[in-house]
Amino acid sequence: MYEKISHKNEVLLEEQVEPLFKATLSGGLANIFAACLVYLLLKNTSHMESSLWLSAGIIIFSLFRIAVSNHYIYTAKFKLKSYLHTHILFTLTIGIIWAIYEFMLHKPDDEALRNFVFLINFGLITGSITTLSTYRSAYLAYLLPQAIAIFSVFIILGDAIYYYMAFAFVIFMSLMITTSFNINRSHKKEIELKLNNRQLIDDLNKEIGAREMIQSELEENKRELEMKVQERTSDLVEINANLERVIDKKETAEQTLQYLAYNDELTGLPNRNTLVDRIGQSIKKSSRDKHQFAILFLDLDRFKNVNDSLGHAIGDELLQQVATRLNTTLRNNDTISRNGGDEFVVVLEELHDTNEVIHVAKKIIQCLTKTFLIQSHKIHLGVSVGVSIYPLDGETPLVLLRNSDTAMYRAKKEGGNQFHFYDESMSIQLRHRLELEHELHGALADNEFDLLYQPQISCLTGVTTGFEALIRWNNKKYGEIQPNQFVPLLEETGLIYSVGEWVVSNVIDFISNNHIKGINVSINLSALQCNDLEFFNFVRNKIEQSSINPSQIEFEITESLLINDFDKTRQLLDKMHSIGCTIALDDFGTGYTSMNYLARLPIDIIKVDKTLVREIDANNNLRSIVKAIVTMSQGLGISNIFEGVETMAELAAIKKMGGEVIQGFLFSKPLSAEEAVKWVESVDSAKHA
Repeated sequence: MYEKISHKNEVLLEEQVEPLFKATLSGGLANIFAACLVYLLLKNTSHMESSLWLSAGIIIFSLFRIAVSNHYIYTAKFKLKSYLHTHILFTLTIGIIWAIYEFMLHKPDDEALRNFVFLINFGLITGSITTLSTYRSAYLAYLLPQAIAIFSVFIILGDAIYYYMAFAFVIFMSLMITTSFNINRSHKKEIELKLNNRQLIDDLNKEIGAREMIQSELEENKRELEMKVQERTSDLVEINANLERVIDKKETAEQTLQYLAYNDELTGLPNRNTLVDRIGQSIKKSSRDKHQFAILFLDLDRFKNVNDSLGHAIGDELLQQVATRLNTTLRNNDTISRNGGDEFVVVLEELHDTNEVIHVAKKIIQCLTKTFLIQSHKIHLGVSVGVSIYPLDGETPLVLLRNSDTAMYRAKKEGGNQFHFYDESMSIQLRHRLELEHELHGALADNEFDLLYQPQISCLTGVTTGFEALIRWNNKKYGEIQPNQFVPLLEETGLIYSVGEWVVSNVIDFISNNHIKGINVSINLSALQCNDLEFFNFVRNKIEQSSINPSQIEFEITESLLINDFDKTRQLLDKMHSIGCTIALDDFGTGYTSMNYLARLPIDIIKVDKTLVREIDANNNLRSIVKAIVTMSQGLGISNIFEGVETMAELAAIKKMGGEVIQGFLFSKPLSAEEAVKWVESVDSAKHA
């Protein structure tokens, strides 16, 4: 019986969705045409690049949806529900991309252009009734994202006429949904009637055949007929129960979608859409009542380390506990929102003075600094908080959020686990940083990078033993830019990988092309490069292609890399050391290097930081510290290089305590490649003389 019901439901579903798949081609072509049209309309506006990506997304997912439909129509290789769910997923994706278009155009270059794009959306929503209504979920998946987006844009725009348009749009959407549901019901009833008639005819034929075969057993046939009637009644009752369960599931799904439209799925807090709406309401209320309110932008410190080391499941539970602590710490009338990732935003209403903000910010930092216990893991976090005040720091939700984000970035840059108020100078610095970042993306292609080589001299013989390769950036717009300004940007943007490979290639070419023998060239490594084992393959291939001695390539790491991720750093250094490259530990004496780390890593050289060299000839305590470092390095069989040597007195003190190699302005500033070659040639000439 259950197999029969299941088969009937499958047949009902097949009959119901067949028109959906057949109409996909026309619906897809309509979306593709509309996407192309919108892109052409926005081609010469500020939204050109975004519209290109969005239109491309609509076209790609429309083609995918057409391919899925045609595959089902002509082959039906997989289960129907697989095709149906995939079709609905692509339909939802297309609807979401259209929704993003509508959000993107809430501040257009041309209002007429935006309204024309909205008309295109209205046309697509209306036209899709005929192609998607045969399966209700498909139409809702396409309509709801766009409807929510258009309604939200009307509300965000804030003018009275847009409120009327929002009200009219709600009526329009109600009419569309009602029409779609009526079409769906009529279609399903027609299919059910056809299937029932077909089943009834089959049953009648069986009954006639049975009567012809066994006329003498009328009573038995009567009993059998009664049993069949009972079975049919039971089947109908079961079908009705199934339909009720389907309706319940559908209502639950709709409620879930409604909830997720305004709340974060993981923490249950309001999401960014709700946050922007509430900030807008707070602006209206504060403007009317002449009150201030504050935006607190929170970013968790060290959360990425938790995710990377303990996994995303622990990270998700940690975010939930953070949300719980914030809810218990703040007032009920304060808005707490998850902005995404490990970012949270708090809206403090009706401020009387900034001391209230300071008090709340300190409470937040204090509550999130306490230890979290998750699955027997003790986790310590911090939080960086940026604060913007309405109306001092902005009069729109997005400006207030942007400025609080900028202030948060300053708090994080200054060490984290603290709060910082926004001031206008931050925006100037941020704009300059963004401009530098923009210039940095084209620097490699425009040949703006250069390498300088600072000689390293033996204390005992005066012979050049090596060079340190130092990267420089001479930008066409801003001129010479210091490494401490652009190297962190290289790491943040991920450009450090390509620039790092460029440095290695240039150093190897410098050694190979100039036939330099017996002299090492050191290259500084960043934390990101130490996490990229593909970098090792690149170095090995370049060395093999050049046929230079691998020991001439020296890689410098800082003590902070050992602390950040010792295991990955050790893995990379072991591989580099295995092919013959030498490893140097830079800035030694300024961090917290464990002697145990030095014993477990393939360190060949330690470079004593220049802060320990400055005035070493006159500072007894400094000499004692450096002497201990030299003794330790000799005990471990590790060479030493002293950085930043600028006076003969410093050189004499270094020689006296057993220093081996020095580097600094006393002998030479960093040299260009041509000057470095001449330097080597002059050293060779001096040797022969």
